[in-house]
Amino acid sequence: MKKSMPWRSALLFALLWLNASAQAYEDELHQQLTFMSAKQLSRCMTIWQDKDLSLDMQSSDALSALEMRYVVRANVASAKGNFFGRMFRWNYYDVTRDDSQRVLGMFATRFNTRFEEVTAQLRSAPGSRDRLEAFGELLSYLQDVSTPSRVVPVYTGRWWAFNMQDRFDRYPIDAARLESLGPTLCDEVAEVGPSLMREDSGSGLKALLTAGAASTLAAVNAEIPGMPAQWTAFWQPSADNTGADFGDYGSAGNNFGKRVEFRCVTSADPNMRCLLLTSDPLYQEFAFTRHRDALRSTMLAMLLVQHQGEL
Repeated sequence: MKKSMPWRSALLFALLWLNASAQAYEDELHQQLTFMSAKQLSRCMTIWQDKDLSLDMQSSDALSALEMRYVVRANVASAKGNFFGRMFRWNYYDVTRDDSQRVLGMFATRFNTRFEEVTAQLRSAPGSRDRLEAFGELLSYLQDVSTPSRVVPVYTGRWWAFNMQDRFDRYPIDAARLESLGPTLCDEVAEVGPSLMREDSGSGLKALLTAGAASTLAAVNAEIPGMPAQWTAFWQPSADNTGADFGDYGSAGNNFGKRVEFRCVTSADPNMRCLLLTSDPLYQEFAFTRHRDALRSTMLAMLLVQHQGEL
């Protein structure tokens, strides 16, 4: 008679399968962010030339339309991943260490090590197409650290809640508003650009990754404007080991973008409840700042690797 699988092994397999079914930003959002970044960077180059700004990068050639599509394809492919790849390498970031935590020595629960591996591929790959695809994967990680569940982190594969994705990860990008930032974004990139250009690509990309993750954690720990609550009501970091251990959804649950009512107790009113509405302007502003950070990081990464001549 065939023996049944031990319950612990079954539970581990189920956890891995669920993780393989989950993802961070939807692939369409990655594609949108990457194309928008390339378009905005091209506009910035024109503005900088008109202002005669010396950023030691005017000799850098922008990616061609075809090259950009190889980058975007890899960017989207990394977001979608293949089923077994996502099973063995989870898409979360640990802000407290450089390497990736592993389960049973096999399953990487963070992408830290993978980021370093792909950075090395970018610098050593013999073919241009290989370098473009490595860069596309790196952009996926840089964009993912702008989403709270990936850096708090909160495990999103929740079969018991019939939900395999954090709702923030499919919140729409306000493309018109982001594009309206044009000159402001150019000024921000021009301010950071010269110091970043002095870094090699590995150090520079790692700096962008850690800065993006830190910005997201700061946003999560900030107060929800006008309410006695923080955004940790949606993503609650681990109380024991913040950033390293998995946290959980807070009192508002995995309901970003939806109408939700949750406890936000104050000393004056122990029964107070906070309320956010569907398409609430507070949701829109929080998402906008995260998407803006992703756009800015992507632009800086493009600037860096083009300046280093590694594409």
